[in-house]
Amino acid sequence: MPMSITRFEKAASLGALFLLLFACYLVLSPFLFDILWAAILCFVTWPMYSRLRDLPLSSNRAAACMVLPIGVLILTPFVAAALSIPDDVNRLLQWLTDNSHTWPAAPDWLKDIPVVGDSAVASWQSFGEDSGHILELARKYALSTSSWVLKQGIALAGELVHMGFSLLVLFFFYRDGEEASAHLVSVMQLLAGEQTQRILQIVRTTLRAVVYGILGTALAQAIVSILGFLIAGVPYAFALGFAAFFLMIIPTAGTIVWLPVSIWLLFEGETLWAIFIALWFLLLVGTIDNWLRPMLISREVELPFVLILFGILGGLLAFGFIGVFIGPTLLATSYALMLDWLIRKERQTLGHVVDKNTPN
Repeated sequence: MPMSITRFEKAASLGALFLLLFACYLVLSPFLFDILWAAILCFVTWPMYSRLRDLPLSSNRAAACMVLPIGVLILTPFVAAALSIPDDVNRLLQWLTDNSHTWPAAPDWLKDIPVVGDSAVASWQSFGEDSGHILELARKYALSTSSWVLKQGIALAGELVHMGFSLLVLFFFYRDGEEASAHLVSVMQLLAGEQTQRILQIVRTTLRAVVYGILGTALAQAIVSILGFLIAGVPYAFALGFAAFFLMIIPTAGTIVWLPVSIWLLFEGETLWAIFIALWFLLLVGTIDNWLRPMLISREVELPFVLILFGILGGLLAFGFIGVFIGPTLLATSYALMLDWLIRKERQTLGHVVDKNTPN
């Protein structure tokens, strides 16, 4: 009889534990990505926080000194974009309803190009006719498109709230990060055993590779993009560069930024500047990721670049922007653990072969 009571108590305790964990999940589920985003920011910027603690500063002051500039850096572009969306939509509608926009005639120098001059002029005129049809469609669906843009502005305001929560959590991660990391390592040792340090090393190097390789490359491309827009006198150069930063994370997605700008310059009669923008992005901005991104990633983690690419794209589709970090980390961890398992199996096989061939 006492044995049955003991088993019942253990089962009841286990059930209560699962119910408690499930209730905690329901409470925290709206903020899971906020917490994860704060954890990633804390991990990546922890060396800077450690230097502040060496000054010395108290944990609260050092955490505040880290959170404030990060908050300004992250929130300012989003706030500016959210506030400017209504005005930008109105300007777009006014521009579309203006019927004076026509495709410019082919420049004289284009027809003077040897061999391909006539075909280039014909292509120019054909592209002008196609762009006219596109402009008519844009005028037709302008109101529905503007309502969609306004909805995205409201969604952006919601994302700002989540970012605010992330910054709040980030403050406490800085302040109590050492104690929290010790608890995390203890839990992982219970679950993963001797693989704990290996897993932590993989996660550490992969996150650095993603941050420095992916985001660092996108930042470099965004800066060069802003420079090109400023040279060409394009309005909203910094806003376009901000959009380019997020789009450059995805290969070839930067075309969404520079191609409309180039077409707009053509409609405004700025043919040379339109060609300049196209060449600037095709020959300079678009080639930066071909050499900078693999170089930065290979310095941090030995992982096939195709897995990094699939991790970024798959994570972005599955989890949103935070998936840029989650996807490559999951693939890198699985890839490294699989290699460790295969190497261990090969060593065990070789050990058995050696034992069999060793004379008694």
